[in-house]
Amino acid sequence: MVDRIQEQLMALGLNRYEAATYLALLERRSYTPAQVAVRAGIPRQRIYDVLAALCARGLAIERHSDGQRHYVAIDPAIALPALIEQRRRQFEHEQATLTEHVHTLLTTLTPAFTAGHEQIDPLDYVDVLLDRRLVVERALALAQSAEREISVCFKLPLLGDRESNFAEVAEPLRRGVRYRALYERSALANPDLRAWVTQFVEWGQQARMVETLPLKVNLYDRRIALLSLQDPVTGALSLTALCVTHPNFSVFLQGAFEQLWSDAEPFQPT
Repeated sequence: MVDRIQEQLMALGLNRYEAATYLALLERRSYTPAQVAVRAGIPRQRIYDVLAALCARGLAIERHSDGQRHYVAIDPAIALPALIEQRRRQFEHEQATLTEHVHTLLTTLTPAFTAGHEQIDPLDYVDVLLDRRLVVERALALAQSAEREISVCFKLPLLGDRESNFAEVAEPLRRGVRYRALYERSALANPDLRAWVTQFVEWGQQARMVETLPLKVNLYDRRIALLSLQDPVTGALSLTALCVTHPNFSVFLQGAFEQLWSDAEPFQPT
């Protein structure tokens, strides 16, 4: 019970020593510092500071008798409402101080924010994807969000598994998106891949074949390009991909795709 009351007094702003000392003072008409220190379990070297704090807060008064100090508790019916009022004034002061600080910070930080957001990062429209899984996930997400057309230049190696490749083709075709794909002839020599493309064509994909393709690239609505580049020395296809959201860049690549498409041979299912 005493511990709970101490916690409640501490919630009003007293520390543990102050709460324990005030409760001890309530038990008698008066205490000497030494007596209340023993009763409250407070170190003697601390009791004078604690009693001074209680007096300053209006919870106790100091009296002198026979050349000795005595301390008397103030009636809780008077002391506690006054303590709450002190807390209210302290809270209002803290709120006013914080509000002033916020206004000062806004004056300082708002111009910096405005100036920073007026700067255009030339690479805001370029995402670099360094992981195979991220490339597959981005390709699927872009295919699912395409509204009009998808144009693909396909080169090995495959980045995703059968399920992800089938989902990437089937979902936009189901929504009526025009889907054209150029395949390197050497890739279609793979029986499994050729069977995949045959299925894609049955679903509505338009497929053609070319001898070689300069890039592995997917174009979405002539607005977004997802591409991988070959190492110019080794010729190896990097698993690092660039996703470029730039209409002019995509339109330029789309023009290259259209030229390759016009020269390509129709895919012949087997």
